[in-house]
Amino acid sequence: MTESQGVRSFHRRRSSRLGLVAAMLTFVGIGSAMAQTPGLCDGASGLAGNTQLQVTQQQGRAMVDIVRPGSAGQKVEIEYGDELYSSKFGPDGKLNIAFALTAANNEFSIDMTETPPLTCKLAVPDFQKLYRVVLRWRDPVQLDLYVLEPGGRMGETGDVSGRRPNQDLSEGIGKMDIVDGPPDNGATAEMSYVVANPALIPPDSTFGFKLDYVTRGSQAAAPYCDDKPLAAPRFDFIVIANGEVTTQRMTTNRARCGEKIPDARRLMPIRQ
Repeated sequence: MTESQGVRSFHRRRSSRLGLVAAMLTFVGIGSAMAQTPGLCDGASGLAGNTQLQVTQQQGRAMVDIVRPGSAGQKVEIEYGDELYSSKFGPDGKLNIAFALTAANNEFSIDMTETPPLTCKLAVPDFQKLYRVVLRWRDPVQLDLYVLEPGGRMGETGDVSGRRPNQDLSEGIGKMDIVDGPPDNGATAEMSYVVANPALIPPDSTFGFKLDYVTRGSQAAAPYCDDKPLAAPRFDFIVIANGEVTTQRMTTNRARCGEKIPDARRLMPIRQ
């Protein structure tokens, strides 16, 4: 089923504690400011003095960067519409979360557990010009998105995936700028491909998309086969083009336990 999807709902938790001050979050030392636009977060002025927070977007990808010394292992959760993104501070007290934005104007919350949640607003000025594809899933498995660009060939130029992200754009017109691993329990994971300059897309051309159920591999075993719990994980396939957003909600194909899966079936076509 295909539907227009906008982010219209936002779960406001403990909103009375957020305060009324909106602070623009910029500082030197986290990320690059080039081609990025900053967000506004209510309640940021109440963060501990040793906490550094930056919220930006680039080409429709939200980036939340936090530095909090002494917070190794502590969890941070971001709620964006119906999605929950989760990560933990590393040993160096740093944390980075990136996720795709599916509207021109967006709201989300950041919950650092020890402080009241922050409500952030983040706009995508070039939303009408972007071409972005997003694969979202919530089961604790690894999926991958394969993109075959117009005129591209598998294994060569124009073949982009989590394994071939094309970050420097030397092998195609787009890149995989979000590559997540299996999500935490209850959280969302993403793969996202973007063409920042749609003028590079040839007229009347088409992209090809395939999904790889990486965790299942080429020979299915429990619990990834038959009618086992993770035999056919659900996923959302989202296309953002010319300011329009369409979403397909699908499941992976199934396999029998012990079955060897040929590549032709292992890479499941996603038809638009």
